[in-house]
Amino acid sequence: MKVQDMLKIYVPYSGLDWMNYEIIPDKLTIHHIIKKCNGGKRTINNLAILMEVSHQYLHLIEHVDIDTYNTINKVLKEINTQKHEPYDYQRQNIEELLQNFEYENRWTKDREGKLIIKAKYKKRKINN
Repeated sequence: MKVQDMLKIYVPYSGLDWMNYEIIPDKLTIHHIIKKCNGGKRTINNLAILMEVSHQYLHLIEHVDIDTYNTINKVLKEINTQKHEPYDYQRQNIEELLQNFEYENRWTKDREGKLIIKAKYKKRKINN
């Protein structure tokens, strides 16, 4: 399954990926909702359309706050099963999860002493 195949099914009329980041076609990736190492397959039923930045951010969240990661993945799975890009309430749910994560980790630093919440992670496009 390729990004182009996913785009044919989940037509992104909004111009946004599933985590509310503006789509740049050559920067799109596919996220395994159930990880490959946990038996997740590269099939339509286990994939989400994410930009490189949102994919990177989601895996940062996974390492810092597994509960938020799992909750976001549940929303991604819900989106996947509807075979339609995210509805407004799903986008808002994801946005609230990301904002809460950002607030809770606003002073969290990585091993190099840099803040983990980068400006690029906050550049989402959603009407609040």
